[in-house]
Formats: sequence, structure tokens, C-alpha cells
Amino acid sequence: MPVLLIVLVILLLLIIASGVYLYFSAGTSSREMLRGGGSLRTNNPNASGALGNTKRERQFESALDSAAAEPATKKLASQLTLAKRIKYAQWTIAPIVFRLGEVLISVVAMALASAKLNIVMVIVTGFTGPLIMNAILTHCVERRFKAFDADYPSFLLSVVGLLKTGMNAMGALEASAQGMAEGSLLRMEIEMMVERLRFGVPEDKSIGAFAEDIYHPEIELFVQALLLSRRVGGTLSDTLDRLAKQVRKRQYFRSSAVAAVGLQRGSIWFIVSILAGLEVYLYFIFPEAVVGAWKDPIGWNVWQSGLLLIVIGMVWVRQVTKLKV
Repeated sequence: MPVLLIVLVILLLLIIASGVYLYFSAGTSSREMLRGGGSLRTNNPNASGALGNTKRERQFESALDSAAAEPATKKLASQLTLAKRIKYAQWTIAPIVFRLGEVLISVVAMALASAKLNIVMVIVTGFTGPLIMNAILTHCVERRFKAFDADYPSFLLSVVGLLKTGMNAMGALEASAQGMAEGSLLRMEIEMMVERLRFGVPEDKSIGAFAEDIYHPEIELFVQALLLSRRVGGTLSDTLDRLAKQVRKRQYFRSSAVAAVGLQRGSIWFIVSILAGLEVYLYFIFPEAVVGAWKDPIGWNVWQSGLLLIVIGMVWVRQVTKLKV
């Protein structure tokens, strides 16, 4: 027991120290980002004025090409700190609270595991806190992404149709949002952008803050296209039409990729269910082969080792088949 307590104290100190370090390092970058507001999306050197419609359209297209040259997912991934993930999930907690939650879950799991499991399994259970908290956070981020992505292609096509009828950009955006469901996340984002404009917030900041708390790769290009069209001019309807096709292709590829790796993930659960079924069958046929192994120290360690390998294999397969499209 003294060795276990020493391990728990050392692990607790390491986790707290890493949490404090990550809090201060992420807090500095998040404060700088909040001070900048939505201006990060408007600092584009290609968004200057132009003479004549032809030159304006060429400048608009070249500016969009340069904005799309670097993938939006790469930009988002390079800036995806814990503070931004919490913001995307719409959690009203500080990063240090998130780290403390990880520590609390890990300590409770290790305390419960120390009653029956060996020292190796107790140390391994220390990772349950980060795994559980990150899984919940990722689920919340992906849920908002899916809610936004479900309406995004149809919204873009609706805007394109209204623009081609001669309606202005903001009127088309507002009219397209009104045609969506009442609780639609995309509709709420459009309504907030329109409200900011009505309350006198500068146009660049109002548009630049559109859906800034949603982790979606195509939002950046939509914002850049809208800002450049209002500054420079150009065929916004054609650009949004291409963007809508890109979003639909990405959705199709994402669903195909998920279906492809779903078979592999399902096979792992099928194998685990077969192993569990065999153990249950063996328990009813020859109980001593199962219960006796639990009572024997060597047999109990073998059981724990097998369970550890199964859990590691499942986590590894999940990490290998994790896709970012």
C-alpha cells in the first residue's frame, strides 16, 4: 500500500503541473485571439479595391484561390488548443477545471482499482480521466459540427438561387435562414450575424464572427468569399455554388469513409462478444476453470493482463480508424 500511495501522489502532482502549464500557455493564446475578435478573417491583402468589373472579378477569384490554397482543416488543426475545443463544445468552464476533472476521475478510478487489481492495472486506470473527458468533449464538438453540417449545403444552394434572382447578399442570407427549422444551429448563426449588423457592429467583424464557435472546415472559405464580394465585388453566386458542391462531396466522402471503417470497428466488438460468450459458457459448464483462476494469484494476474491487452487493442483500433475529412 505505501508504494501505491507514492505512485498516486506522484501521478497526481504530474497531472496538476501539466494542467497548470497547459492552462497558462493556452490562456495566453486564447486571450490574444479574443482581443483580435473577428479581424483575423479580414486581414487579406488581396481584398483591395479594383477598377472595372473584369479586373474586379479576376481579383475576387485570385483572392479566393489564395485563401483556399492552404486547407482550412490545417489552419484549424494548428490552432486547436484545449481552450478552443472547450469553446467549440460550448462549455462554460476554464481549461484548468477540465484538467481538474481529469485528475478527479483518474484518482477515483485508481482508488477503486487498488482494492482488487495489481499495481500495473492501477497505473493504467490513471488514464481513464483524460480518456473519458476528451471523449465527452470530442462528442460535444462533433455534435455541433454535425448539426451545422446537416443544413449547410442546402443553405448555400438556397443563397445561390436567391442571389441569381437579383437579391443582395445579406437579404439572401436572411431569407435562406428563415426557411430552416426553428432550432437550426445554422439559422441561429445567421440571425446573430444579422443582429450584429443591425446593432451597428462593423461589417467585417460581424461577418468574420460568423460560426466562429463551430469546428467546420468550410466556414472560413464562406466568410472570405462573403467579405471579398462585399469589398471587391465579383460573382458570389458562382463561388457559393462551387462551395456547396465541395461540401456535398466532403459529406459523401465522410459517410463512405465511416462506413468503410465501421466494419473494422464492428469486427473488434464482435470478437470481444465471442470471448465474453465463451467465458460465460465455460462458467456454466465448468465453473472451477473460471472461478479457480480468479482465486489463484497467478491466474488473476493472467486475467488482468488479458483484459488490459483487449482494452489497448480497442483503443488502438479506434485511433487508427479515426478520420478527419
